Amino acid sequence: MPAEIIAVNNKSRIESLDILRGFALFGIALVNVFGFNASFFDFGGFYNNLSDPAQQKFYHTFIGLTADKFIFLYSFLFGYGFFLQFNKYSTQGSKFTKYYKRRLTFLALFGIAHILFLWAGDILLLYAIGGSILFSLRKVSGKILILIGFFFYFFISIWLVISIWIPLPNGLSSTCTDCLNDALQIYPTGTYLECLKLRLLEYYSFRNINILYYLSKVLGIFIFGFIASQNKVHERINENRIKWVGIFLLIACVGLLLYFFYEKGVLKLVPVDSNFMNAIYMGVYELMNLFMALSYILFILLLASYKFNVLKPFVYVGRMSLTNYIMQSLIFSIIFYGWGFGEFGMQEPTKFIWYAVGVFIFQLIFSYFWLKTKKQGPLEWLWRKLSYPN
Repeated sequence: MPAEIIAVNNKSRIESLDILRGFALFGIALVNVFGFNASFFDFGGFYNNLSDPAQQKFYHTFIGLTADKFIFLYSFLFGYGFFLQFNKYSTQGSKFTKYYKRRLTFLALFGIAHILFLWAGDILLLYAIGGSILFSLRKVSGKILILIGFFFYFFISIWLVISIWIPLPNGLSSTCTDCLNDALQIYPTGTYLECLKLRLLEYYSFRNINILYYLSKVLGIFIFGFIASQNKVHERINENRIKWVGIFLLIACVGLLLYFFYEKGVLKLVPVDSNFMNAIYMGVYELMNLFMALSYILFILLLASYKFNVLKPFVYVGRMSLTNYIMQSLIFSIIFYGWGFGEFGMQEPTKFIWYAVGVFIFQLIFSYFWLKTKKQGPLEWLWRKLSYPN
């Protein structure tokens, strides 16, 4: 008889993937704290104009090593987990389809609630949309799927090339960069309703980047994770660590070379006034992100393959990833917005980044003790009740 579609219990979970998921959430906290302290109206403009040059240098170095890398990990795991579920219930047909559509529908509702009540930087709604597209591609052959994955991952460069000849919306800029001044006034001192009104405007102003840049890139990463899961990468690492250490070192070296030299390299190869500059720059930038993020993934999976590893506590955060993702936004909202402590617009990233570290340490402790008595996090439990058949 075909297996019933039921929730995975903790004993059946893959520990290395939960560790990687917890590590991704740590990185997301480190990056998102910059978003909570500034605004998507003109995120780069705010940090590029910090009064202290040393703080600007720290920002550029830190963001270069973290931005887009950890959301890559989180997105990669979404695709990885989807294949595990699809493969497990491949004989269920319409029953699995109904289940997964319900799962994505309620994920979208979580995302909408996240945007409405907490933050404009939500990723869950994009995951629900991207997950629906991934679901429709689940039976595409491997080689074609890889090509589709690269198409979506580098879609922004393709868009920028086409926009040279055809007027298209800007996929890399907020539609209201002048609204940053409103954010600097309202977010640190405004009431909850004032912040809500501005947050909805902020999300709407960020629509082009969300649709043309992040959604397409996230979908590409979903596909990469799906293909990696098809090939059981986590099992292969356990079977042959030495081989995968070599692969990790190679990928890490390429990633570091791209990180240190991609800007100078692009400027040497392409004239600054070239119409193709933005497209080539973004293509090389995303290539750097790809190699660096893959090196992070392999490094964590290699560490997790040993029985004794320092990252094992991350497994508890990873098992409650939805709860902890939303919790981070709740805590950061209280810290940075006017209806809380009003720290929005701080000029010293070296100080407020410790907020993210503190929040994650709290989540490690909270998740550990919660899972001592419960099988799932509270939002995971709710998502399960809404998604799984009775």
